Amino acid sequence: MDLMSFDPRWPLIGCFAAAMARAAVSDLLTLQIPNWTCALVAVLFLPTALLSGIGLYGIALHYGTGLLLFVIGALLFAYGVLGGGDVKLLAAISIWIGWGNLLPYLLVVSIFGGLLALISILLRRIKRLPAFLSSLPWLTPGADRKQPIPYGVAIVAAALAGLRSLAVLP
Repeated sequence: MDLMSFDPRWPLIGCFAAAMARAAVSDLLTLQIPNWTCALVAVLFLPTALLSGIGLYGIALHYGTGLLLFVIGALLFAYGVLGGGDVKLLAAISIWIGWGNLLPYLLVVSIFGGLLALISILLRRIKRLPAFLSSLPWLTPGADRKQPIPYGVAIVAAALAGLRSLAVLP
């Protein structure tokens, strides 16, 4: 690798991907997404955007997108549709997605979320799951339809699937 061609955005993008992966794994194993992972995802956008040449107006639009998703998510949380960690993660990732790619991203999130729900329904019907699977809080024996699923996994999977469309990528 030529050191002169090193792009300082790559370590930031790597940290973004690692924080998202950490959030997804935590949600999968505990049904909880640590606040610090959502905060890190949100904060990492600023230096990445500045290094990408996105102006202050563009940066404000990206953070505005995250704020809009947070407000909508808070309403969904109030009605029991989404978990609090899912709302924060969705808002933080939406900062990176931006307004222009938001609807396609949300469509992919809903598709992945539907697949995740279908998988959880099928797994919950199996009487004797392997010990590792039956220890997961969302697959506990006797879990019903109201048992939450790790929707953060779908949120992250959709973001990683659309990673190439981010405005900050080299």
